[in-house]
Amino acid sequence: MGAPALAQPAAGGGPLQLSLPERLQRLVPAVRRGLAFGIPALDAALPSGVPRGQITALDAPLGSGGTTLLLALAATTLAADEGVAIVDAERSLAPQAAAHLAALGPFWVIRPRTDENAWWCADVLLRTGAFGLVIVDRSPAPPRRIAVRLQRLAHDKDTALVIREAATRERTDAQLSYGASVRLCVGASDSGFIPALQGWGGVWPAPRTLRVTTLKGGAPRAAEVVVGSPLPDRLRPHWAVRDRRAPQRADRRPQRKSRR
Repeated sequence: MGAPALAQPAAGGGPLQLSLPERLQRLVPAVRRGLAFGIPALDAALPSGVPRGQITALDAPLGSGGTTLLLALAATTLAADEGVAIVDAERSLAPQAAAHLAALGPFWVIRPRTDENAWWCADVLLRTGAFGLVIVDRSPAPPRRIAVRLQRLAHDKDTALVIREAATRERTDAQLSYGASVRLCVGASDSGFIPALQGWGGVWPAPRTLRVTTLKGGAPRAAEVVVGSPLPDRLRPHWAVRDRRAPQRADRRPQRKSRR
């Protein structure tokens, strides 16, 4: 069957490396690298990429550039011939912001009726095993029991699960520790940001610099990321427009008349 396995010391005094025969080496599954953003500065800060089979938390409020980073991550994943699914929990992602991704590969956008249904949608998407990346965008932090189930599904299907939490005023320790192996915080390093309005294709006056800090998943480090001028548009509610989204339909159901 070949030469026996020998333990050889690694260069630089690192851990021992096990040398296996060629026939046995073929049976060992290869370790797949994590997903890349396609942004050199950010990929250098995450040498292993966005981990597969784990949960990655992204702290990025509206206007901080989080949507740009998520779309960049989706584009590189699609370019690697892997499917991408985005659960738009807040139902605010403008179609024109992500329409170009549909031409790169299998790309799905799901808009659940309520925030609670977003985790059910993520559960179903992970069970299919058809997506290399599943993103839950703008949703409150999942309960611990739900996060554990989603992490197990992501591990079984070798899928990267990225959760971008919705902004909350008070966040407890339980919400911050729901099992994410990597946590990134996104903030703008410069001023002069022009917020996006509904139906308005705004642009930045100049290329914008984002500061991405690694809070968990390695040594704390910060990366300066320069993004282009196009501004991803997001649908935002307006005070003069009535909210006609799905959660409001249940309140407008006519009451049945009682039989006499």
